[in-house]
Amino acid sequence: KCVAKLTANMRSDEHQGSEVSKCGPPPEVDYADTIELKKDEYNTGERVEYSCFNKYTLDLRPPFSKYLTCEQGEWSGNIKCLKPCTVTVEEMNRRGIGLAYADRQKMFTPHNDYITFMCQRGKDLVRAMNCEEESCHIFIKSLWGGTE
Repeated sequence: KCVAKLTANMRSDEHQGSEVSKCGPPPEVDYADTIELKKDEYNTGERVEYSCFNKYTLDLRPPFSKYLTCEQGEWSGNIKCLKPCTVTVEEMNRRGIGLAYADRQKMFTPHNDYITFMCQRGKDLVRAMNCEEESCHIFIKSLWGGTE
């Protein structure tokens, strides 16, 4: 009788332990989604890969990666998608520049991409910028000394 009770308790504990080691669906990540359909349940050690939305760039500098991992019932890892750089006609007009190779009202470009500007009529400087900040707006201000 005591042995049967002990066995029942052990099975109950084992069942609880395996439930604790499982994770529910992975969390939402800003500007990203999982590359595979989400499951309702994940085992410890399983990982889920994320991909950023169009024009957003996955930050892979430590401590970030493209994976979240299920560890003992909790999701671990850090994912960050960098917003695209946005350049508007208004911003360019304030600085006396325009896009060198496009005629657009608004332009979005991923991080680490280059934008080539040309000076508006009467000026002759052409410069490419690498978008490294949260937005090109910050980078343009530092290059052209604009004030907001």
